[in-house]
Amino acid sequence: MAEGEDLNLFVQWRHAAPSRWKFCPLCQAPLTNHEWDGKSRRFCSQCGFVYWERPLPATAGIIYDAAQQNILLVTRRYPPSVGGYTLPGGGIEFGESVQGALLREVFEETGLQVIIDDQLGTWSTPSNETLITFFVTHPVGGELKAGTDAMEATWVNVHQAPRLAFSVHQKVVELFRAKLALDQLGKDWKQPH
Repeated sequence: MAEGEDLNLFVQWRHAAPSRWKFCPLCQAPLTNHEWDGKSRRFCSQCGFVYWERPLPATAGIIYDAAQQNILLVTRRYPPSVGGYTLPGGGIEFGESVQGALLREVFEETGLQVIIDDQLGTWSTPSNETLITFFVTHPVGGELKAGTDAMEATWVNVHQAPRLAFSVHQKVVELFRAKLALDQLGKDWKQPH
């Protein structure tokens, strides 16, 4: 098996439609479809397990170098969108806060330590399979290097950033640009004329 193939198979399994679940994870009995709250759900008639399909929680961050007006992007190593640019981020582990997950993911993907400055908001992916909470951060330490699930970690000018692989990431960068413009406008209004 090639490097990363195990991870890719896991990602495909986790994002698999519930109809692909054939056996109960608790007792290994065959699963069937059962109408529950107006939705068809995978159900185990032996032990009563119900697969409650829920979106995955995730987090991502705009790492912003205000002095250079740069943001940090990573190039994806694994599907989906191999080779595409995204904001650093990923899934939230059990027992981990959304902020803790962001700090861990940023370090794993970029080698940088960051401080969270602001929470921009939480948005769903177009498929509604993942809920992503986005933060603005700034670097305070570490050494920039691509991690295990990133091919590259690259600083780019926030106003000249390439198109991002995920539409929700793209919209968040556009929102951040608008926020920067409003912040600048506010500063300009405070200046004596």
